[in-house]
Formats: sequence, C-alpha cells, structure tokens
Amino acid sequence: MRIGDVSKQLDMPSSTIRYYEKRGLLPSLARVSGRREFDASALACLRFIQLCQKAGFSINEISELLVQFAEDASMEGVCKPTVISKREAVRKQIDELKKIDAVLGEMMKCRCTTMQQCVEHALD
Repeated sequence: MRIGDVSKQLDMPSSTIRYYEKRGLLPSLARVSGRREFDASALACLRFIQLCQKAGFSINEISELLVQFAEDASMEGVCKPTVISKREAVRKQIDELKKIDAVLGEMMKCRCTTMQQCVEHALD
C-alpha cells in the first residue's frame, strides 16, 4: 500500500507519516520504484501511534512504548506499567483541574468591591 492510500485509510496526513518515519517510529519500509510500500505491520504501528496520541502520550513516550513492544510484545510486559503510570498522571491532572475549576467558580460568584475582599472570599 502506498503512502496516499495509508493517509486516506487512517485519516492521517502523508507529512505526518513521513515525520513518524523520520523519527524512527515506523519499521523499515520496503521501497518499490523509490516509493514506500506499507505492509500490515506498518499500518498496525501507525494505528498504535494514533491510539497512544488519543491516550495523551507524547511522541517521545510513544517512541519508548514502541521500543518496549519490540522487547516484549504484550501489554502485560513492559507496556502496561507505562500505561498505568500515565493514567495516574492524568488522574492527578484531573484532580488539579477540578481544584482550579472550583476556584474559578468562586471567582465568578465574586461581588466584592476590593481585591482584598475577593481574595478572602475565594480562599474561604
């Protein structure tokens, strides 16, 4: 399969696919007449990258996950602890965002006439 076909199938720009290849995220691709030929493993890798991005992983983290999969291709292997750690970090972020939301809610209710009153009201 050629890059244009992959791009359409995965709804991913060709430039993004080339970037992933340049970053070493994709397995080595065969070339036919100078053009990349994507096989099932390359498609699976690109889908995995999409999944990881939806889960909030950075490109560097995805690269590490791909290395871990190469060493142990099971979720129970090296990958699962990484996913658990990411989830814990996301949950901490959610807790912090809830606190921020509560403070913003209090600030929206503010009818104070001075900055001092506002601060005292918001921190009660």
